[in-house]
Amino acid sequence: MPSKDSIYSHTIDVGTLLDQLSALPRDTRVSFGGLDFYRVKQQGPDIVQIEFNQTVYRTDEDILVVQDHSK
Repeated sequence: MPSKDSIYSHTIDVGTLLDQLSALPRDTRVSFGGLDFYRVKQQGPDIVQIEFNQTVYRTDEDILVVQDHSK
């Protein structure tokens, strides 16, 4: 499991995300670069995870891996 520092280094705060989206109409579609949105899950008191039907991670050799769980 990744460390808290590792997790936090790949996050933004909700305020920043909302600021980026605030000018858009509510019916604007959001693309996740080919990933299929699944849900938003609370991971702790101050962190949520956006989950997808695919798992994306880097190996110890720094190779990017995508596993598709939707099939």
